[in-house]
Amino acid sequence: MKSAVIINLDYEHHSVQVCRAVWDEIVLRMESAGFSRHYRIFLADMDGETATAKAKQVVAEVEDVLAPEGILVFDVIREFYWFEYRQINDLLAPANEIPEVSIIQMDDFQRFLNSGTS
Repeated sequence: MKSAVIINLDYEHHSVQVCRAVWDEIVLRMESAGFSRHYRIFLADMDGETATAKAKQVVAEVEDVLAPEGILVFDVIREFYWFEYRQINDLLAPANEIPEVSIIQMDDFQRFLNSGTS
Protein backbone atom coordinates (compact mmCIF):
# COMPACT_ATOMS: atom_id res chain seq x y z
CA MET A 1 0.00 0.00 0.00
CA LYS A 2 1.25 3.47 -0.82
CA SER A 3 0.69 5.99 1.95
CA ALA A 4 0.97 9.74 1.92
CA VAL A 5 1.00 12.18 4.81
CA ILE A 6 0.36 15.86 4.21
CA ILE A 7 1.55 18.37 6.77
CA ASN A 8 0.82 22.07 6.31
CA LEU A 9 1.85 24.68 8.82
CA ASP A 10 -0.05 27.77 9.95
CA TYR A 11 2.05 30.57 8.47
CA GLU A 12 -0.78 33.07 9.06
CA HIS A 13 -0.52 32.88 12.84
CA HIS A 14 3.12 31.88 13.40
CA SER A 15 6.39 33.48 12.39
CA VAL A 16 8.45 32.20 9.50
CA GLN A 17 11.23 31.35 11.97
CA VAL A 18 8.94 29.18 14.10
CA CYS A 19 7.46 27.45 11.06
CA ARG A 20 10.95 26.86 9.61
CA ALA A 21 12.16 25.30 12.87
CA VAL A 22 9.12 23.01 13.00
CA TRP A 23 9.35 22.10 9.32
CA ASP A 24 13.07 21.32 9.43
CA GLU A 25 12.56 18.95 12.38
CA ILE A 26 9.56 17.29 10.73
CA VAL A 27 11.42 16.70 7.46
CA LEU A 28 14.46 15.26 9.20
CA ARG A 29 12.42 12.88 11.34
CA MET A 30 9.91 11.86 8.64
CA GLU A 31 12.76 10.89 6.34
CA SER A 32 14.38 8.93 9.18
CA ALA A 33 11.03 7.17 9.74
CA GLY A 34 11.02 5.89 6.15
CA PHE A 35 9.11 8.60 4.29
CA SER A 36 10.37 10.43 1.23
CA ARG A 37 9.39 14.05 0.73
CA HIS A 38 7.57 15.37 -2.31
CA TYR A 39 7.04 19.08 -1.57
CA ARG A 40 4.66 19.11 1.44
CA ILE A 41 3.73 15.44 1.04
CA PHE A 42 5.57 12.58 2.68
CA LEU A 43 5.33 9.29 0.78
CA ALA A 44 5.97 5.76 1.99
CA ASP A 45 5.32 2.21 0.92
CA MET A 46 3.56 1.16 4.12
CA ASP A 47 0.03 0.49 5.29
CA GLY A 48 -2.12 3.25 6.71
CA GLU A 49 -1.90 2.14 10.31
CA THR A 50 1.90 2.07 10.23
CA ALA A 51 2.18 5.35 8.33
CA THR A 52 -0.17 7.23 10.66
CA ALA A 53 1.50 5.82 13.77
CA LYS A 54 4.95 6.82 12.50
CA ALA A 55 3.79 10.29 11.44
CA LYS A 56 2.13 10.92 14.82
CA GLN A 57 5.27 9.70 16.58
CA VAL A 58 7.40 12.09 14.52
CA VAL A 59 5.20 15.05 15.41
CA ALA A 60 5.28 14.07 19.10
CA GLU A 61 9.10 13.89 18.96
CA VAL A 62 9.28 17.31 17.30
CA GLU A 63 6.97 18.65 20.01
CA ASP A 64 9.35 17.31 22.68
CA VAL A 65 12.40 18.79 20.94
CA LEU A 66 10.91 22.27 20.43
CA ALA A 67 8.89 22.59 23.66
CA PRO A 68 11.89 23.99 25.59
CA GLU A 69 11.93 26.85 23.05
CA GLY A 70 8.26 27.55 23.79
CA ILE A 71 7.07 26.14 20.45
CA LEU A 72 3.88 24.10 20.62
CA VAL A 73 4.08 22.07 17.43
CA PHE A 74 0.45 20.97 17.43
CA ASP A 75 -0.55 24.65 17.42
CA VAL A 76 1.72 25.34 14.45
CA ILE A 77 0.37 22.48 12.34
CA ARG A 78 -2.65 23.59 10.33
CA GLU A 79 -3.33 20.34 8.43
CA PHE A 80 -2.17 16.81 9.15
CA TYR A 81 -3.69 14.15 6.86
CA TRP A 82 -3.00 10.59 5.80
CA PHE A 83 -4.30 9.07 2.59
CA GLU A 84 -3.68 6.10 0.34
CA TYR A 85 -2.68 6.76 -3.25
CA ARG A 86 -1.93 4.90 -6.45
CA GLN A 87 -0.23 7.60 -8.46
CA ILE A 88 0.77 11.24 -8.11
CA ASN A 89 0.67 13.61 -11.07
CA ASP A 90 2.13 17.08 -10.78
CA LEU A 91 -0.42 19.19 -12.65
CA LEU A 92 1.96 22.14 -12.78
CA ALA A 93 4.59 20.13 -14.66
CA PRO A 94 4.56 20.02 -18.45
CA ALA A 95 2.33 17.30 -19.82
CA ASN A 96 3.96 13.91 -20.06
CA GLU A 97 4.79 13.17 -23.64
CA ILE A 98 5.77 9.99 -25.36
CA PRO A 99 9.43 10.28 -26.31
CA GLU A 100 10.14 10.65 -29.98
CA VAL A 101 12.04 7.69 -31.40
CA SER A 102 13.93 7.69 -34.68
CA ILE A 103 14.77 4.51 -36.50
CA ILE A 104 18.38 4.28 -37.67
CA GLN A 105 19.58 1.69 -40.12
CA MET A 106 22.43 -0.29 -38.56
CA ASP A 107 24.70 0.10 -41.61
CA ASP A 108 24.28 3.91 -41.44
CA PHE A 109 25.05 3.82 -37.72
CA GLN A 110 28.11 1.65 -38.30
CA ARG A 111 29.40 4.08 -40.99
CA PHE A 112 28.91 6.91 -38.48
CA LEU A 113 30.89 5.06 -35.84
CA ASN A 114 33.66 4.15 -38.27
CA SER A 115 33.95 7.74 -39.56
CA GLY A 116 35.43 8.81 -36.25
CA THR A 117 38.15 6.17 -36.24
CA SER A 118 39.86 7.04 -39.54
